[in-house]
Amino acid sequence: MTSFKYQALKNNKTLISGEIEAVDLRDARTKIRELGFIPTQVYMEDAPPEDIQHTQNIDRNKKRITFLSLTQIISFITELETFLSSQISILEALHNIEVHTPDAKIKSLTADLQYAIRSGLTFSQAISSLYRDVFGSVFVALIKTGEEAGELDLTLQRMLTLLKKQDRLKGKVVNASIYPCILLVMMFGLLTLFSVFVFPAFASIMLENGTDFPPMMQALMGICSFTKNFWWLMLLGFGAFCGSITQFVKNITFKEKFDKFVMKIPVLSEFIEYVNLSNFMSVLHVSYEAGVPLLSGLELANKTIGNTTIKDKFKKSILFTKQGVTLTESFERTDALPPAILSMIAAGETSGTLGKMFHDAVQVIDKKVDMALDALARLFEPTVIVIMGGVVLFIAIAFMQAYVGTLGSLF
Repeated sequence: MTSFKYQALKNNKTLISGEIEAVDLRDARTKIRELGFIPTQVYMEDAPPEDIQHTQNIDRNKKRITFLSLTQIISFITELETFLSSQISILEALHNIEVHTPDAKIKSLTADLQYAIRSGLTFSQAISSLYRDVFGSVFVALIKTGEEAGELDLTLQRMLTLLKKQDRLKGKVVNASIYPCILLVMMFGLLTLFSVFVFPAFASIMLENGTDFPPMMQALMGICSFTKNFWWLMLLGFGAFCGSITQFVKNITFKEKFDKFVMKIPVLSEFIEYVNLSNFMSVLHVSYEAGVPLLSGLELANKTIGNTTIKDKFKKSILFTKQGVTLTESFERTDALPPAILSMIAAGETSGTLGKMFHDAVQVIDKKVDMALDALARLFEPTVIVIMGGVVLFIAIAFMQAYVGTLGSLF
């Protein structure tokens, strides 16, 4: 038996210190948990941990990170869940991630969290006070529930499943956009080539022959000349347009009208609806499995919905549920869920297997998302091709008119 010193959280709040006899570090952590404490640091008396001094040397005045990409969040949670599943304390897990990660942002984040936990905060409190905007209120609420239930590693596993699904959907959207974007780049490249080399040479020949420019050729030359001389103005205009749209979207009234308009567009509305439903049902399933009360889970899930039209439907459903109406009837009154999903929820409520039905509903909705995305891609690609065809046809007709005019001036 070896003597180990430890620091641990008592009642999930007070930081205490002590000493315990154990075979190894794993056995020491187990015995500390049996005492009713949450170990934050366990080490042999003659080998104090390096991270104590390291954490004390952290500059508390440095600027904290305000954004992590989805890939960075997944990477951080994956490593943290792996360590916690191996019965390693949260502080040791964070220290190991800090030491071994090549990502400067995650290194800074883990250092801040270690400092906060050593100051007496729990992991969920540290995340909430320092990085709520980075991870989101849904993540913070689920982590708090998992921590209080003593199954933080399981909650992280559920969150990983949700985040990886979002990452896969993002990848599918990007992949579906690649081909149309390539076509658009080719179109603009072709127009640039023609405006710089072909059109000026052809125009000089027409001027030498005294040929008048046909109307379409005049329009084409005007567009090319404007683009060549005032390309910077077009870039500024595009930037101003994007900035205006961003500001308009922040306006609640405009966003409500825009979301309502979008939901009337065929194919696109179906994709937006199922993406929002997927987020809602996924978070509802994860929160339900984590032990979050149903009403709290519904409110958490509603925070993931971006479309205000869909969000309002679920707000009304939650209000009905608070008034004592069953979940199925609440969704049915507001038409928030498709009939197939609604029947699954009804079956789950009747049989007492609501958690399983949430899981099954997520699987069905995810398939619908894939189908809607495929339909959107099949519609988008021909649209881009038609636009390109229209541009090429315009150029061809303009050149044909100019060519005929040039020939007419020669004979």
